[in-house]
This record gives sequence, structure tokens and C-alpha cells, in this order.
Amino acid sequence: MKKFNLLFFAFFWFVSAIFAQKEDTRTLLTIGDEKITVSQFLYVFDKNNGRAGVDDTTSMSDYLDLFVNFRLKVKEAEELGMDTSKSFTTELAGYRTQLAQPYLVDKDVNEVLLEEAYNRLQYNIRASHIMKRIPENMDDEDSLAKAAYNSLLEIRKKAMKGEDFAALAKEHSDDPSARDRAADRNYPARKGNGGDLGYFTAFYMVYPFENAAYNTPVGEISMPIRTKYGYHLVKVTDKIEALGTIHAAHILVNNTNQSLVAKTKIDEIRAEILNNAITFEQAAMKYSDDRGSAEKGGELNWFEVSRMVPDFIKGISEIDSIGGISQPIETEYGYHLIKLLDLRKTPPYNEYLPELKTKVAKDSRSNKSREVAVERFKKEYKFKEYPKALQEFYSVVDSSIFEKNWKATAASSLTKPLFVLNKKKFTQKQFAAFVESNQRSMSKGTIKYMIHNLYNQWVTQMVLNEKSSNLEKEDFNFRMLMNEYHDGILLFNISDEKIWSKAISDTVGLSAFLNQNQSNYMWKPRVDAEIYRVKNDSIAHIVKNYLNAGMPLDSVIRLTNSNSSLNVGFERGKYEEGDNTIIDKAEKKVGVQRIENGDKLIFLVRINQLMEASPKKLSEARGLITADYQNYLHDEWINSLRQKYTVEINQKVFDSLEK
Repeated sequence: MKKFNLLFFAFFWFVSAIFAQKEDTRTLLTIGDEKITVSQFLYVFDKNNGRAGVDDTTSMSDYLDLFVNFRLKVKEAEELGMDTSKSFTTELAGYRTQLAQPYLVDKDVNEVLLEEAYNRLQYNIRASHIMKRIPENMDDEDSLAKAAYNSLLEIRKKAMKGEDFAALAKEHSDDPSARDRAADRNYPARKGNGGDLGYFTAFYMVYPFENAAYNTPVGEISMPIRTKYGYHLVKVTDKIEALGTIHAAHILVNNTNQSLVAKTKIDEIRAEILNNAITFEQAAMKYSDDRGSAEKGGELNWFEVSRMVPDFIKGISEIDSIGGISQPIETEYGYHLIKLLDLRKTPPYNEYLPELKTKVAKDSRSNKSREVAVERFKKEYKFKEYPKALQEFYSVVDSSIFEKNWKATAASSLTKPLFVLNKKKFTQKQFAAFVESNQRSMSKGTIKYMIHNLYNQWVTQMVLNEKSSNLEKEDFNFRMLMNEYHDGILLFNISDEKIWSKAISDTVGLSAFLNQNQSNYMWKPRVDAEIYRVKNDSIAHIVKNYLNAGMPLDSVIRLTNSNSSLNVGFERGKYEEGDNTIIDKAEKKVGVQRIENGDKLIFLVRINQLMEASPKKLSEARGLITADYQNYLHDEWINSLRQKYTVEINQKVFDSLEK
């Protein structure tokens, strides 16, 4: 998008907020055979000027002239076939895909999702779960799914009556991390977490699980909820103010089979620190059993709450302030003292909004705004489906679909419509082709669920495609936005060809332009001079002698800076009046002069030559000359376009706009 933004900035033609406008189809302007309406002109004028703030009515007249020039350039690009090139159509199609996205979601739902996510980011949740795994592509009505759901209901009853949730998780959960694991040749022994997932915040869990965690009060257990992994019971055990990203240091004392000794040792270390007998950093280097961090005074890399065991996070949450030190905290690794070094909290909503939008867009929760929009589009296009035709489809699909081997030819006898959308029929045959292209390998599942899921995907895709294909026709602002991108790309391409690149590469043209306009590119009287900044009077005396003796600059610097590079600094050049304050103070004559510039700064100036006013060479002012040459080419081009194409303005209509 970089090229496009540069183009619109350079030509006052940039994309800004969309202004709602009732379309006025009166013809304001005709260029060749192209008619341009009032609304097309006002849309662009409003964006670049803001009609409500325009007091001088001539501004609209001035802008109309700019607008005519713009349309002439676009017209010429179209006449040259630039709008039919593959590179143009590909680039415009890419922009259209991006620009259409906001029109294919429900903006109100999207705002709710953004606010919900931001509010959740203000808290860290600690939760435990018990999971019953079922295949992702299994229908809720399948017997295996029902059995898993009912099993969790029974477990929930036991937990509600007081049975230990962690013990139930170790006994019943399909999440292997809930149970202890013995050591083997590949892995050390590991203590089970009893279903405890530790602390997390928004975006760390799949959205249905996150919903259950944030909607369940602390100490209570949710009803079974389904995610792509299966069914879960979620027990919320803590909710604290969000810590954000954490920078901390710690001292660890291992408690392997000596818990009491470890506790005594950590207490003694803490007492030494609080009594100022030793700093936290010194204590970490001296006593900590985490040798990786001990060498850095206990400092850990920045981390988020999900990266540390929950008791460690709980300990941090209880530290009063930055720089504070925790009480001794026991985890599975031993006893810790934690020093809080810094916290990075979530920024204010408006500041964080761009990043938040990106996170929501990448998360499954974004489907909600699309789902609501799809339902609205269905009503708009009088969507009607035929469930019996979908039932027939189940009979022609076999287990080969789980191996990604099902072929659409198996449904060749099916030709009925599955649904009608905007008076268009979508048939079983079309769906079969979609299934063949979108099936994926799955180890387990049910055919009915697979087909139902693919059917919903297909319907959603067709509804969104239909809406997208009608955006220009149905939405004036989108049509104008697409016109901006269409015209803007053409304008960039043809301007580059006719002006920008041409001016840079056309050395012959540049030279001819310079010769015709040499009086605009003249050097004022100049001096060829050297400026020496000297450290003190004694060095100034030495340097001045060298200069009066005619010693060249490099020798002066080499000799005077032999024992310190700070003795003399220098610059050399050709200076006009106003180029350099030291040269401006010097008397304009060949020779060496001393200039005092306040603050005890001493300068010596050696003027080697007085130069009369002279013409600039192309190499001496190429940038300025090129810019002026581009303006010249632009004006010549506009004149030729106005001669080539007839421009007619409906003055009566335009006068009504100015009034």
C-alpha cells in the first residue's frame, strides 16, 4: 500500500474517513465521452476540504480545476490501456479484498468483542479443568459425545458436593497433565497439576474456554462447555488485577526432601536483605540455587503470567510496589523470594485499539461478527434452504472423506438446489465440488458432522461472496472508495511514466531545460574557504602560523592533532552568504582570519578564493532542476490533455453547489 499512500499524499488524494452522502446523479462534468456526477465530485471535495468549513466559495472553483486535471490524467491512462494490464488488475483486486472486509462483518458486534477483550485483559484468571476428549468433527448428538457430556455432569455433581476437584481431575480428566508421570528414559518425573492451568488472560485460551473462565465466579464450576478439544468443566480458583508483562528477579532455595531446612534458609536470606546486610542482587548471586539467574543478580527475562507456575504469579501479585520483595513463596521447585522490577500494563483502550483489532481479527471470536453479518445478508437476499436436499447428500458420502479421498462424482446423480440466495440457485452438484476441494484428513468423526460443517462453510462463503460482489452497486461510499484506488493506481503509473521517471532519466531534456532557464539556477558570490575550530589560544596561534605559511589542510590537522583529536576540527567548502555563520562574519578577502563566536569558541578561517556569481552546473543542482523539470513536464502534459479531450462543465449545476 506504500505506493498508493504516497500517490494520494502527493496529489491531495488520500483515503480518509468515509462520509455518508446521498447520491446526486446530476452530470457536473463531461470529459470526452465520460460523464462525472455531482456526487463523484463532492465525495472527493469533501474528503480533501470539508465542505462545512469552507467559507470562500472560490475554493470549490479552484478545486474543480484540480479535479479536471486529475480526471484528464486518469482518462489518458485508460485510453492507453493501463487499466487492462495484468499488474494493474492484480493490484486493484488485492486492494478490493482488503477494503471489502469491514463491509462483511457486523460493526456493532465487532465493537462489543473489542470492548469485551479489553475488559478481560484487565484481569488474570486462575482456573482448573476436567476434560473429556472427543473428535473435533463429531456431532453433539453422537452417542460418544453425549456420553462424554453426561460423564462431566456426574463429575460436576461430585465436585459440587465437596469432593476435591484436583483429585477428580487426576482420576477422570483426559488431559494427561492432570496426573503424576513417572520418570522414563526420555522424560524426568513430573507431578500432575490436578487440572490447574495457572493464570491467564484474554487470548490465551480458545474462545469458548475463555468465555467459561471469565463468566464463572471465583470458587464455582461451569457447566460442561465444548471446545475443539472436547468437553470441559472449568473451575475458577482466583481472579486478580492483570499484571501485564512482568520483569522480576528471584532467589531460589531447593527443597528436595528438606522442606523445613529450605524454609529456614529462605527466611534467613530475607532477613539479611531487609536488615540491609546484603542487597537482593548480592544474595541471589551468593545463595540462589537457580544458577542461570543467580549470576545476573536473580534477574529473569520479561515474562507473562502464563509462563510461570501459578504460586509464583500469586506471590508477585501480592507485592505492594515496584522494587518490593515478596514473602517466601513455595512452588514445586522450592522456596522463592521475588523482587518486582517492573510491570508493563495494557495501554489505554484508544492507544491499544490497533493492536487489539489485530488480535481479535486473528482469534476465533472474530467469527461472531461475521456470523451476525451473514445472517443479516441472508435476510437481505431472501435466503431459502432445502434441508431434505442436504439429507440426501449424506447418503453419497462414505468414510473416504476422512482420508481426503472422497470424489464429487459420487454425487453426480444429485442435482437439486440446496438453497436460493438473491434469486440464484446453489445446487447439490456445486456443493459436491466444494466438499471435494475442502475435505481434510481426520482420524475420527462422523460423516454427518463433517458434511454439516462443510455445508455451513459453503453457505457462509457464498453469502459473503454475493455481498462482496454487490458492494459497488449497493454502497455508494464503497464504490467511491474503489474508484479512488482504481484512479489512484492509474494516476501513479501514468505520472511515473510521463513525469517522474522521465525527468530523472532524461539527461538530455534536463540539460536543455537548464540551458533555457539558466538564470533561475545561479550561484551568488561565494568564497572557497576552510574553517578551523581550535581548542584554545595557544593552538590557535600555532594553526594560524601554519596557515599563513601556506600549509595544506591535511597537514595542519595531522600536526596539530598528533597528541589529541580534540585540538582542531575543520570543514571546507564553497559558501554563499547565509550558508555558514562563521563565514558570514569573516571579511571577504583571501587570507587567514580569526573569528570569535562567543562562549570562548575560537575559529580560524582561511579564504582561498573569492568567486563571482556563476551559473550552476546540472551536477551541482540536479535535485532542484529535476523537480522544476517535472513541474514543466506536468504543465506541458496538462496543456496537451486539455487540447486532446473536450471538457464541458455544467455551469448551472456547479453554481448551485457553490451556493
